[in-house]
Amino acid sequence: MDIEKVFKKISIRGRFAFGVKCIERYISENKIEIKSIDKLLTQLWEFTESENLDVWDEKISDLNPTNILEIEYEKFPDDFPTIDASEYKELKKIYQNLNQDLIKLISKTIEIGTSNLYGGTGGYSNHSLIPTIEVYKIAEKSLSKMPDVNSFIQFRFSEFNGWGNKIVRHNIE
Repeated sequence: MDIEKVFKKISIRGRFAFGVKCIERYISENKIEIKSIDKLLTQLWEFTESENLDVWDEKISDLNPTNILEIEYEKFPDDFPTIDASEYKELKKIYQNLNQDLIKLISKTIEIGTSNLYGGTGGYSNHSLIPTIEVYKIAEKSLSKMPDVNSFIQFRFSEFNGWGNKIVRHNIE
């Protein structure tokens, strides 16, 4: 199966949902139980249903492992408008102890959602396609059972200018 061709047909929301399902599968397979991860998952799923993606972008940016691990809250608190110092410290400690595959799955999934927020999607949104394929490759090597890509084809890139229609979390296997 030519995975790039398949993902080109799937909307940005569909690609994002695939990424979140990979994260959930990783968490389940590795029996990770952390309250902050549940909060992150809830925030991630908000993307697939939200009309206010600019608000979502600000919230998710504050939870992104890349930002948490690379930016010091004490020096740049304004870079984290939706979390406080204690939440930042908690997330940093959690992210420092997570497997790098999970960190990459989270960061790349967030990239799928944020890469086209303030620009056009073009023919198939190459900006979201690249991190989607990276998520697929990470999942392929780190999961014993990947989410079925074919179940995301129903979320067509041809809908809503490439973004696709809203996706309700519980409607995906």
